[in-house]
Amino acid sequence: MILDLEPDEELEDNPNQSDLIEQVAEMLYGLIHARYILTNRGIAQMLEKYQQQDFDYCPRVYCLWDIPGEAMVKLYCPKCMDMYTPKSSRHHHTDGAYLGTGFPHMLFMVHPEYQPKRPANQFVHRLWGFKIHPMAFQLQLQAASNFKSPVKTIH
Repeated sequence: MILDLEPDEELEDNPNQSDLIEQVAEMLYGLIHARYILTNRGIAQMLEKYQQQDFDYCPRVYCLWDIPGEAMVKLYCPKCMDMYTPKSSRHHHTDGAYLGTGFPHMLFMVHPEYQPKRPANQFVHRLWGFKIHPMAFQLQLQAASNFKSPVKTIH
């Protein structure tokens, strides 16, 4: 089933068993995929997909415009204090400049009692269950640049 081969005739006769096997196969495929993308080949393929923007873009964006025609409207989440692209299609044709960049901040300056509290829980970067230190990516970048720089020889 994972290899998308034709199912056995016995499975076709029992739809309940076929559905169960399909669910388990889907879960197994997902777990195999999760491990595969941690391998060198998997990382290389995922990097290629990332560079080709196959994953689309994050719905929370850091862009509001006061200039007409630059972008469609974005909404502000006062809880996480970030911007996002609204799902509602009615916003997809509204110029972002029509709301401007200052409205949400003015609203909460005038009515601070409506400003929600920031969530206590924030996303924690983890790898194999261990927290990743905030400087880890910077240190890896430094190490990679040191490793890839050409070795200078003294004549």
